[in-house]
Amino acid sequence: MERLGAQQIPVMAHLVLGYPTLEASIQTAETYIEAGVAILELQIPFSHPTADGPVITSACQEAVERQHVSVEDSLAAIRTIRNKYPEQEIMVMSYVNRVFAYGLKKFFSEMELLRVRHLIIPDLPVDDMLHSSILIPQSSLKLVPVLAANVSDARLEKLLAMDFDFYYLMSDFKITGSVFSLNPRLQGVIDRIKKSSPAKRIGIGFGISTPEQARFVTNVADVAIIGSALIQAQQNGKLEEYLHDLKKALSPATELV
Repeated sequence: MERLGAQQIPVMAHLVLGYPTLEASIQTAETYIEAGVAILELQIPFSHPTADGPVITSACQEAVERQHVSVEDSLAAIRTIRNKYPEQEIMVMSYVNRVFAYGLKKFFSEMELLRVRHLIIPDLPVDDMLHSSILIPQSSLKLVPVLAANVSDARLEKLLAMDFDFYYLMSDFKITGSVFSLNPRLQGVIDRIKKSSPAKRIGIGFGISTPEQARFVTNVADVAIIGSALIQAQQNGKLEEYLHDLKKALSPATELV
């Protein structure tokens, strides 16, 4: 597949490490990167991923329960990808149980060594004591807030005053892999984030399945976050076709009709 290089597509492409096998997930990551995705989102699998829908949940359960993929295995896979693609932006996603069980300081240290700059933990309130504690002092690692359209004004103001530079917005009140819809209140959240600093990046995910929906999302956000649809395309043997269609839809020269 053609490497897009500077012509990256504004997509955060999600995959579950260890699905369907650890080696296959590394190959999938390489396929994403060669397609030119701007951000690679690597999920360390957890058996009960509460924010995820059936497609990602099933992939996580396959990785954990049948492939027996550990945090250590996941970190080794990320290291392999990082060594081959030193310039690729990588974000790591997991659940707080796995991070705590591995050891917070050890985990954050591994992220530093792997040159991962952003960590997504959807069941962690990032504005609570963990983010402001001494656990990650003088670290370049940043947590990513996962927000819904009904985030309160007070909480959003608190988050904007903190050192976050990427915001993960849920397209609507749902789990991943749901039918796509964009909550009408989301534009107000986006406007407030960008007003605080135009340099802050925003990704929108949950339910994006078609290239046209991704194009619609990138008209209001910096990146479209896609997970379940990519896994389903892989399962159907159409991953490269799907990525090609994404590239076509997100090309600046493409007009939607």
